[in-house]
Amino acid sequence: MTRTNYLILVILLGILQAMPPFSIDTSLVAIPAMARDLMSDPGSIQLTLPAYVFGAALGQLILSPLSDRFGRKTMMLWGVTGYILAAIGCVFATSVEMLAFMRFLQGSSTFSGRILPRAMARDLYDREEAAKLLSYMAVLSGIAPIVAPLIGAHLLDTAGWRSIFMFMVGYGVLVLILIAIFLKESLPPERRIKLVPATMAANLIVIVRNRVFLSYAACIICTMGGLMCFLTSSSSVIILAFKHTPREYAYAFGGIMIAYSLFSFIAGRIVGRFGIDGVIHAGAAIGCLSGMAMWGCAIIGINDIWAIIVPMFGYMAALAFILPQATAGALSPFGDMAGSAMSNLGFIQTCIAAAIAALSGFLYDGTQMPMATIIALLGIGSLVSYYGLVKRLKRPVPTE
Repeated sequence: MTRTNYLILVILLGILQAMPPFSIDTSLVAIPAMARDLMSDPGSIQLTLPAYVFGAALGQLILSPLSDRFGRKTMMLWGVTGYILAAIGCVFATSVEMLAFMRFLQGSSTFSGRILPRAMARDLYDREEAAKLLSYMAVLSGIAPIVAPLIGAHLLDTAGWRSIFMFMVGYGVLVLILIAIFLKESLPPERRIKLVPATMAANLIVIVRNRVFLSYAACIICTMGGLMCFLTSSSSVIILAFKHTPREYAYAFGGIMIAYSLFSFIAGRIVGRFGIDGVIHAGAAIGCLSGMAMWGCAIIGINDIWAIIVPMFGYMAALAFILPQATAGALSPFGDMAGSAMSNLGFIQTCIAAAIAALSGFLYDGTQMPMATIIALLGIGSLVSYYGLVKRLKRPVPTE
């Protein structure tokens, strides 16, 4: 692949991978406004995020394996189309229940942005090169969490919370056009797998019993769970508890997300030198320290926005180090089954992350303590997962 074609691939997959963070992060600033307009409480509105995430988990499990049979690009086009239709439904939601259902449908369509770009990377490259491509994609998709809350705050101020979902419709249409015109299929017909239920069940058993898969998945689950906790509760903590405006929250959120883009680039540069496991180790250590710092601030009563921003900046750096590398590690044993493996990885991590998000919303008590405690425990969990599982793998992971 030429340098130009590689750059085009990074841009296209990065834009596609940015769809889920745009879908979540633009709407976070509007949680208090949605609660008022739909005559609900912030805790109930927070549960629309787990609804979206559970939808994403279901879509990954059921729809992503179809990409192993029909190709990555075809399923991307279908997924983005469903995303657009669900976003239109969100625009016209008249109750919390209707909004949650539409968000569930929207989430079920985002397998095309969450899963298929990673499967494409595995189609085209071996373990180390796939990790490098994923890190470069994360640099581009990492821009979305930085600008998304600012876009959401501006739309909220000027046109109300429903305009945020109108923005999602427009973004989906743009992505659909770009994929249809510029993206090439990565899985040729001769490498596709027939959809035989018995074979799919057998593949599922092979995947979930694979020690390499489970070891790397544990690191991802802990780190992603902390992020989902932050996404669920941070707007209520900063806007309602700390009395900041939605725009101030957007700037704080964007500043935190800079860490993900910056450290994704760094991870892509150093993974060749230190290897996947070395980068994951560094990320797990940073995540553990960052989570403990946030919890410590909550314990001693530092009720200030900086007690959230600084630790989460470190936590996002940890996520940037762990997510692309651990994903490549988890997929590495499966070759042409990468789509099925990625869907199972996504389903497991997303279901657990959604449960953590729901727990965070349920435990919200008007302070940062529940959020800080959960993030600290999961930061510790990521480091324990590395030492207890990843580091104990007895031999190098095969690349094919």
